[in-house]
Formats: sequence, structure tokens, C-alpha cells
Amino acid sequence: MRAPVRVVDLTCDLFDGMPTYPGDPPFRHQFVIKGSRDGEVTLSRVESGLHSGTHVDAPLHFIPGGDSVDRVSPARLVVPADLVDLTSKGPRQPITRDDLVGRVRPGRAAVLYTGFSALRGSEEYLHAWPYLDRGAADYLADVGVAAVVTEGMSVAGWPGAKGFPWSPLVSEEDVAYVHVRLLRAGVIIVEGACNLGELVGCEEPLLVIAPLKVRGAEAAMARVLALC
Repeated sequence: MRAPVRVVDLTCDLFDGMPTYPGDPPFRHQFVIKGSRDGEVTLSRVESGLHSGTHVDAPLHFIPGGDSVDRVSPARLVVPADLVDLTSKGPRQPITRDDLVGRVRPGRAAVLYTGFSALRGSEEYLHAWPYLDRGAADYLADVGVAAVVTEGMSVAGWPGAKGFPWSPLVSEEDVAYVHVRLLRAGVIIVEGACNLGELVGCEEPLLVIAPLKVRGAEAAMARVLALC
């Protein structure tokens, strides 16, 4: 008999006051109508930037004229994955080519497990995530991975931002390079994932990456599941 499939939710929840990338619009959820008994309608609304929580970056995010998120083929959103244990990486540390060599395969998602999502809700979560450096982005693009999944709010490092006190870890040029290198190579970027540690021991996880189909958008919030 075939063993039952275990479904792991790699999606961070969305809620009022949740952490968002510094400078991005805040996430707001508001009830418009609240039913008080069976049969009465409850209705709510959401206001948010599309990079809130777990989300997918489409090429348009960094490449003018690139595909928007609704144009990403569904066939590219269901992919086998390689879990790369990077829990030795601390906050603010780069993930380098040497960290990845021989640990990812073509046509698969590189799931970068650092444990950083455990800091969600702290100040460090807003700027200090481990990040891909240029060499790591080159390596993933050259290998031909299908996707990269990271726990930080960006796959690249924190470049600093006006009005925020944290020192830059990388330049704005580095941020652009990492994103463009991956997106031009056809790599789907998933940022802000949670619960990656639950994939430890899962031999052949299959990822289902389901961004909202927002016409013409550069990104979209996503539900990301792993089947083990």
C-alpha cells in the first residue's frame, strides 16, 4: 500500500501588523460585514503590497517588459525540490557558491533552509536575513534550477533604505544583479517562506507554488505547499 502523502505548508500567514519589507505598503485586513448567526454573511477586504508574506517575484519585478506573474506557466509551478540545509548561516551572512555546489540539481527548486523565519516578528527579520551573493546567483542560474525558495523577505541582501536605521549589507547593484541573473535564467523566485525545517527527512519533496493570478503584476502573494 502506498504511504499517505504528507502536505507541508511553507506559507507564512498574513495578518494586520505583520512584517513587510521596509518601505512597502502595510498589510491590512478589515471586516466589512460580520455575521452573528448562521446564514448571515461575513465579508472582509484586504489592502496590501504584492510582496507581503510568502510571495513570488516575476521577471517584471526587475526586468522592464518581462513577464508578469499571471504569465508564468502553471507547468513551471509544480516542481521537485532539493532542500539545502544552511542552518549554519547566521543573520546577515551571505550564501555563496561554495554553500551550494553539488547540492542542487537542474529542473528542481533549491529550497534554502536557514531557519531565519523563526525570527519573524523581531527587528532582525526586517533586514538581517541570510542572502544570495552574486556568485551564488550565478551558480543557481548556470545549474538551471527551476526555482529558489528563501525565508528572507528578499533573495538578495538588505541594501539599506532611507528612513530606516539598519546599515546596508549589500549595494543596490548587488540586489539588482541577483534578481536579474535568476529571473533571466527562468528561475522562479519565492521569498518569505516559512516552516522549511519540516522538510528535513523528506526524501523527494514536490513543491506546489501558487501565486495569485494578478494580471500584469510584477509579483503576487502565494500559497506554497510541499508534498512529501
